[in-house]
Amino acid sequence: MTSPEEAEAVAAEAARLRRAAGGYAGLDARGALDESIVAGEPSRELLSRWAVIEIEPDEVLYSTRPAGAPITWAKRLLVRLLRQYLVELEARQTRFNIALLERLGSLEQRVEALERDGAGRRDT
Repeated sequence: MTSPEEAEAVAAEAARLRRAAGGYAGLDARGALDESIVAGEPSRELLSRWAVIEIEPDEVLYSTRPAGAPITWAKRLLVRLLRQYLVELEARQTRFNIALLERLGSLEQRVEALERDGAGRRDT
């Protein structure tokens, strides 16, 4: 069995080797999500993808601990018991995010129109 310290060292070495081989091209330590935010304003398509909340149960329902089977079982039970609540919560949050994104788009259009009108008046 590997200790957490040993596992961290093994993972760091594997990442170093992958970077040396050209892996992770175009990404720094922050990752893709942070890079898209730092690089400037995210595109409308990216914002639309972020607006939709989708929880992947396979990504949540496992445990990497040495005795992770009971923890995984408990997580699966909780998700099953709370499924109706979680689905409704995801749906409401997604609706809100999309409505907010649409409202933001309409406000951007209004600001652009006002800026054009203001620039037109200054020219005359």
